[in-house]
Amino acid sequence: MLFFQPLKAQSHSFEKKIRWSVWGGYSANSIRFLGKTEQSQTQIFAFGFQKAIKTYSPNKRLWYTADIIPYIQFDYPKRDENNRRVSRSGFGLSPVGFSLSNFISNWYAPYFQTTGGIIYMEDNFPTDQARSLNFTFDITIANSFTINQFAIIAIGYKFHHISNAQTGLENPGLDSNFLFLTFSIQ
Repeated sequence: MLFFQPLKAQSHSFEKKIRWSVWGGYSANSIRFLGKTEQSQTQIFAFGFQKAIKTYSPNKRLWYTADIIPYIQFDYPKRDENNRRVSRSGFGLSPVGFSLSNFISNWYAPYFQTTGGIIYMEDNFPTDQARSLNFTFDITIANSFTINQFAIIAIGYKFHHISNAQTGLENPGLDSNFLFLTFSIQ
């Protein structure tokens, strides 16, 4: 539905083919969907890169995306310790991602994105029988706002899943619902 709107304005920012970004997000509560760990608050901070790989029309473009995640932190009830709240942090990389954007105007440019990667936690996460090395994927729906020909701000929602993909003795996983803000230059 977002990708079938008429083009109202053409921006100089859509002509650019490489973007660098910094973004951060907060999830007030995790859900039980793919993961089994509930009631987690999560924070994330990352640096991103995007390169245009295919233009479908004057206003629709497919991007390759990658993120370096120097900080992710989970505050959650640990099952091994009678649901005592603990905090664990880690870092990671999401080297594989794609984003489909639709430029409608400087203030209405929705996009859909998905990425996958790895996160290394400071300790086995989220239980003692899990692993420090975990795998992630996310699905994002957002809107970007062109500030000028060099700067873009985006806000949106990101469903983020983390688990050890059955490589540990336990694999409870965790699903976060991030609200995030991105600042990009091009």
